Amino acid sequence: MIELVLQHAVNALALSAIYALVAIGISLFFGVMGIVNLAHGDIATIGVFVSLAAFQFLLGAGAVDITAVGFAVALGNIGALLLGIVGAAAGGLLFYRIAFYPLRNAPPIIGLLCSVGVGFMIRESILNFYPDGRNPQPFPAIIPADLIEIGGVIIQYKHIVVVSVALLAVLALAYCVERTKFGRAMRSVLNNRDVARSLGVSAQRLTVIVFALGSALAGLAGLMNGLYYNLVQSDMGVLLTVKGFTAAVIGGLGNIYGALLGALLVGFIEALTAGFLPAGSAYKDIAVFGVLIVILIVRPYGLIGRPATERV
Repeated sequence: MIELVLQHAVNALALSAIYALVAIGISLFFGVMGIVNLAHGDIATIGVFVSLAAFQFLLGAGAVDITAVGFAVALGNIGALLLGIVGAAAGGLLFYRIAFYPLRNAPPIIGLLCSVGVGFMIRESILNFYPDGRNPQPFPAIIPADLIEIGGVIIQYKHIVVVSVALLAVLALAYCVERTKFGRAMRSVLNNRDVARSLGVSAQRLTVIVFALGSALAGLAGLMNGLYYNLVQSDMGVLLTVKGFTAAVIGGLGNIYGALLGALLVGFIEALTAGFLPAGSAYKDIAVFGVLIVILIVRPYGLIGRPATERV
């Protein structure tokens, strides 16, 4: 029984790692702009398909066997993945400039509706313009299929890679937020945008940086999702947005550490429900959103979020 619980915990950590990267980006956007970006998962999809195109180019050109072992192969694989992250960041900045920036002084609901439109544009563009974009695409299995067994618990290399990469990204972000001048400026804007502006913080410049950073995290999440399941499709961002947004709300929308906590809860609820209930995979989303409703009833601002203060 203990081995089974630990096995599901390993799976939960991998899911939580992916959801955390998405949830943190959503919380950053909301904290800085006051807008819920429902296209965030679709930004991740941009990164995935940019990276997939790079892998397909490498394979088509015969430049390298991406499943082989060697320095040149590793360099090519890392380059393709980094290109996906850059593509996601560039896509996020593009949509910020043409869609969100003009609405910076509009009511938040307008920005939310705009993000829905952006998401549709991204999905339909992939469907219509990416080769065979209407069908699921295999994502290169560049992580070895080997596994480690510890006390009856099977840990695949992809579990280790996904969790390690997400952990490093979160630690780097935490250091940036807590220890750098940029992080202090971002915290001041998250706490009170008007006060931060009065203290000389360039909220507009900070918003651009945060959009690039959050979009890069989304791209990383999409790539980890692709490496974990080895399958990607044009609408994969919808699920990432739903799970990431749920995690952000559970932890406290606008709170980075709350997003991390929420992602852990969502991942563990999903894995344990699927593992221990008969036909649990059919009920895991019911369990997640049931917990979300209960938390919102008890703490409408999330587990470690703060009640919104109304300006008078």
